[in-house]
Amino acid sequence: MTAVGVDWASGCWVVVVHEGDDATITTEPAMLNVWREHGRGADAVLVDIPIGLPETAPRACDRAAASLLGERHSSVFDVPCRAAVDAGGYEAARAENGGRLGSQSWGLVPRIREVDCFLDAHPAAEAHVYESHPEVCYARFAARTDADDPGSKREAEGLDARLAILDAVDEAFGAAVRAFVEDRRTGPQWHHRIQSGRLDDVLDAAVLALTARGGSFGVLPAGRDANDRQVIVYPDDGA
Repeated sequence: MTAVGVDWASGCWVVVVHEGDDATITTEPAMLNVWREHGRGADAVLVDIPIGLPETAPRACDRAAASLLGERHSSVFDVPCRAAVDAGGYEAARAENGGRLGSQSWGLVPRIREVDCFLDAHPAAEAHVYESHPEVCYARFAARTDADDPGSKREAEGLDARLAILDAVDEAFGAAVRAFVEDRRTGPQWHHRIQSGRLDDVLDAAVLALTARGGSFGVLPAGRDANDRQVIVYPDDGA
């Protein structure tokens, strides 16, 4: 089985491909490139970007994800409504979104629009591309492995905790990701535009790939179909 995790990293998409016992880590400039180079042959592609755009905010899946994360609920942000995403500028988008639009939400609008347009233009991708949330996936894997809460991914301890969770779930895959992360930690060199400051994005994409590898998903909110665009998938009990 081939599974792909994708995370936006301020200028490129970080892509982690989980196939066999290996992890391939690279970047692509656009979702179209991700699909052409990695997605068309994959069983599942999990993306940390909103896919299903609401007509009015908030989305039920975001509220469910925030509830699951508890004290770390701030990692879930409200997804702008479709009219805001399609607006021509910040003030117009803010007005369309009921007068509220956070900086994180606004900063991701071009990527939300990109993925939305990509899926509209490539219907075959819809059966393989799912929205997920790395913090939800880590929380579920941590609970399964009796690991501590991984804390902030901006801190070295948080990166180490996430690596430990990957190791506990899939030792070979975790080792491959760890080797990449440790190499980038100790040197300033670039590898496909990934520097030490973007290692949290590598770990986000990695846990999405590991979740995709499971082949079946839990869904937020509960009771929805995984192929519904307005859902967030996460590791089910057997993933």
